[in-house]
Amino acid sequence: MTENARAVVEAARRLVRQRRWYLGLPLDRPIPDDSVAALERALAALDAGEASRG
Repeated sequence: MTENARAVVEAARRLVRQRRWYLGLPLDRPIPDDSVAALERALAALDAGEASRG
């Protein structure tokens, strides 16, 4: 992953964390905001891909 892509992913992670904190949502509850929820799913897919590559 390039440095720029890494920066975008980190910014997305911060956004999702802050939104969860603001809404008081635990990790097992979905985020009601569709765009942030989609971003969270994309990050989970990236994490799964990274984990499978080892």
